[in-house]
Amino acid sequence: MKSLITIIFLLTGLAGLSQKDLEKMEIRILPESELIIAGSTNVNTFNCKFDMDLICDWNKIQFNREDKFLIFNDLILPLRTDGFDCGNKRMNSDFQDLLMSESYPEIRIRIEKIELFHGDFNKAYLKVELAGKTRDYDLPVLVSKDHFKGKFKMNIRDFGLEPPKKALGLIEVDEIIEVIFDLKLNQK
Repeated sequence: MKSLITIIFLLTGLAGLSQKDLEKMEIRILPESELIIAGSTNVNTFNCKFDMDLICDWNKIQFNREDKFLIFNDLILPLRTDGFDCGNKRMNSDFQDLLMSESYPEIRIRIEKIELFHGDFNKAYLKVELAGKTRDYDLPVLVSKDHFKGKFKMNIRDFGLEPPKKALGLIEVDEIIEVIFDLKLNQK
């Protein structure tokens, strides 16, 4: 019994310690930021640009510093699927269909942690939730006080999505898409 009380006391003390190490800040993604989903077909390329005004509010973020990592608590970019503009109404509609936006109206990008290196680039560890499935990605990112920039490729089949075929199968969308982001940040 005495050892159980000691363990509980130790765990409670450690939990309090980690809470003290938690750093907080408020950031805002500025409207001049960009987030683009780029893809291609066998005849053309396309860029679907996200309307950054949909996520430009101030957000409180919390993180811990552990060794060479910044570990975030609930740092999520919620991207409404209807917030993407692919250049014309028909392409927007096709893109919404591809993402199954009626069933899954949001893509969620969760930034888990950033591994810090000397030099310009660091490594971000992300979770992407799309069409009810979640996949992990790690990628090089440029991080500064007012900037977060990077890109990564995804296979839409990993999320249970089928690349559409148009014009009686003559036009096929490639299953690999690229997410490109250049987030300009403001800090309180």
